[in-house]
Amino acid sequence: MTRAPYETGIVLSGGGARAAYQIGVLRAIARILGRTSTTPFRVICGTSAGAVNAALLAANADSFRRGVARLLRLWRSIEVRHVYQADFATVSTHGMRWLASVLVGRRGPSRTASMFDNSPLRALLRRELDLDQVAAQIAAGHLHALAINATSYTSGHAVTFFQGASTTAPWERIRRRGERATISVDHLLASSAIPFIFPAARVGGDFYADGSVRQIAPLSPALHLNTRRMLVIAVGQFVGQQPTPGQAQKPPHYPSFAQVAGHALSSIFLDNLGADLERLQRLNSVLNLVPHKIQNVHPEIVHVDALVVGPSRDLGRLAIQYADRLPTGVRYLLRGLGATEGTGANLLSYLLFDRQYCRELLALGYSDALARRDEIGAFLAGDIAGYLPFFPAELLS
Repeated sequence: MTRAPYETGIVLSGGGARAAYQIGVLRAIARILGRTSTTPFRVICGTSAGAVNAALLAANADSFRRGVARLLRLWRSIEVRHVYQADFATVSTHGMRWLASVLVGRRGPSRTASMFDNSPLRALLRRELDLDQVAAQIAAGHLHALAINATSYTSGHAVTFFQGASTTAPWERIRRRGERATISVDHLLASSAIPFIFPAARVGGDFYADGSVRQIAPLSPALHLNTRRMLVIAVGQFVGQQPTPGQAQKPPHYPSFAQVAGHALSSIFLDNLGADLERLQRLNSVLNLVPHKIQNVHPEIVHVDALVVGPSRDLGRLAIQYADRLPTGVRYLLRGLGATEGTGANLLSYLLFDRQYCRELLALGYSDALARRDEIGAFLAGDIAGYLPFFPAELLS
């Protein structure tokens, strides 16, 4: 049996409002490619807010430029009220119910086991996405597969819901599995349900949390879907946050709730991705030591090319200057939690669905990608030697 040729894929990680950065990168790629008719990525994998970006890109797989243009329109005009209830009365009432349910330990009213009510997001997704087009793009050969990641509250497994060509098969590994599905808005809400921040989302007979929570191998879904070349767009810096000169001279304060939550979210969205990329690089290095004649006997073990693009600036620190643009109720809540100063701003950056902040991220992603124009062009052209595959070498020393 002849094996199907390997695919080129894209991995869009989670990160709330930070996912606007991904669209800036995609816009630069559209410019680098020129007027290419179809998407250069026939496997599209997304998690959390990256799942929304992935779904819209997949629905427009026959025209990469059109897909990017629609994503730009969405993120350039987005507001907090489009994603979660932000008026003072709702935030206060929901926040008190959430706190009461935590303190009392009882099951309170539906959807109160979260800080915010993200019911507006469902309406936004229904308005902006035509998910029926995913099947049409697969049938036309423009798309091999779309994969959306979520975390089952019942089993604790990382679940990848995928919609793809008939040749793609489900998979099961330790505490993670791939499940064939027709991707819907419910899957996107499940993938975006950040624990404690947004309520759990139901798909079928189970409730799900954000796909990053138990995603110990973020690159795995793309590999299972026959990808051996992938572009990974991260929404944070793998080097971690560096204190400002002023902060370094001050005695440390006990961490605020926002600092704890922000670091937890950064761990969910970045640490597993960084570890998986490091494993991939190590495996590639070992494989390079294996003679080609032995590699040819084992075609299932192949070198995986990956190009990682991530922000050149600290997105948490960048968010602080836009904190005053939050609706009053949300601003008071986050300020009280310590999310408008220091490393607590990480939490702010995930929830700051403000058009001005998102436009800043769009511009940053665009400039970061264009600064690596030659590398990205070489990667998409299949030139292994023409790009730097991972993050800075000092992280692996």
